[in-house]
Amino acid sequence: MVGSSEELAGATGEWECMECGYVEEGVEGRRPKKCPECDAPASALEFFSDEDDADFDRIAEDEYDDEDTEEYEEEENESAFHKKRS
Repeated sequence: MVGSSEELAGATGEWECMECGYVEEGVEGRRPKKCPECDAPASALEFFSDEDDADFDRIAEDEYDDEDTEEYEEEENESAFHKKRS
């Protein structure tokens, strides 16, 4: 079975112009010919996949849950202990 034209072209995400910062939603296999904002050539546009963002968010959540929560709880306990002793 043949998928949609977007599936054939690649992953969805954003094209970002490295010259001016312009961002445009698109598909990995369809690089814009130039930046519509500053007319930079196609080579100045870099693709960032939506899948990369999901992976980054998942990793960031895992790190927060594992490390920062324990450290934060320890700081709170120490602070409460010192307040009681005062």
